[in-house]
Amino acid sequence: MSARERPILPASRWSALWPGRCAHCDARSSQPLCKACMQQDLPQRPRCRSCGVAVAEHGQVCGQCLLHPPPWAGALTLGDYRFPNDQFILRMKFGAEPALGRWFGDLLGARWLEAGLPSPDLIVPVPLSRERLLERGFNPAWEMARRIGHALDRTGNAHDLQRVRHGTAQSSLPLDARSRNIRGAYACSARWDGQTLLLVDDVMTSGATLHEASRVLLRQGAAAVWVAFALRTPRELNP
Repeated sequence: MSARERPILPASRWSALWPGRCAHCDARSSQPLCKACMQQDLPQRPRCRSCGVAVAEHGQVCGQCLLHPPPWAGALTLGDYRFPNDQFILRMKFGAEPALGRWFGDLLGARWLEAGLPSPDLIVPVPLSRERLLERGFNPAWEMARRIGHALDRTGNAHDLQRVRHGTAQSSLPLDARSRNIRGAYACSARWDGQTLLLVDDVMTSGATLHEASRVLLRQGAAAVWVAFALRTPRELNP
């Protein structure tokens, strides 16, 4: 089965989780978005191959990434973190809807295959602190990572990269404070010598979280780290 023929999400899996209506237009749909809204709200438009912001042509690297290349090898995202797509993230994280994380993971896995990106050796979610995990009951990034792993036929690992310091939520801080807030928050005792890892998160805004987590994985011997996140905050919307 080719990447384009692979179903993004089997309708039978959603029948018991979704009310049968598109969240954006209320049309009958077996998935959170109907086909028309998928094409309109999560289109496959050109994006910077390093950070996922919208660019003019496929394969381009944005000016900021040219000046300050990130530590990871490449990035994949589904769309912009703006209304109405941001509501899925808010419901997933604060409305206790882990099924939305699995949906995002299936979409990312399908697009990874369609884009012909290199297959990673292992898929790693950005971890939550113990306090945040108890508060939410699940890690959205792990729900996504497991489904990406299923699409790519690769194993996920939610244990070796750990959040060792609980702090203020990144989303509540201005951009210039996020790097300081997340510094030293992650640790990993495992070695990844020569392996290519795929690091997964729900949203990228400043990139501070992915930067810090990637740095830890590379320090532990990873040959390369790729990143995938459901949505990317447009730079004009950054606080």
